[in-house]
Amino acid sequence: MKLQNPLKCIIYWLLLVIIMMLHFNYHVGEIFYGIDVAREGANGIIPIGTHIIRNIFYHLPIIWVVVLILSDKKVVKIGLFFISIVYLLSHLMHLVKDLAKPDLSQTPLLILALLIAGLLSLEHYNYWKKIE
Repeated sequence: MKLQNPLKCIIYWLLLVIIMMLHFNYHVGEIFYGIDVAREGANGIIPIGTHIIRNIFYHLPIIWVVVLILSDKKVVKIGLFFISIVYLLSHLMHLVKDLAKPDLSQTPLLILALLIAGLLSLEHYNYWKKIE
């Protein structure tokens, strides 16, 4: 079965959300091994930056999925292509930062995130240019 561009984009966006949830889960899961996961200077208040990151990497992709379901206008295709490039670059920067101190769980997951983000950008480009 050949999947159409918008469906491929939707699947890639959802996979990235799942990967980001796993990424967070891997950090929190360290508790089970006696690793203190509290941030230096933590005071019980979640920083605004954390809320921003959650909105960008968890909530916005779900909105992009809904937009893909509801619209196939050219402006949406172009906009989501450029947004996917921003996500690709952010996943690349995250991986590069991780490579300074590789982790046997996080690093493969971040490599997978970068690959899927690359596929997402390619698929959004194909969708914009009507390449099946």
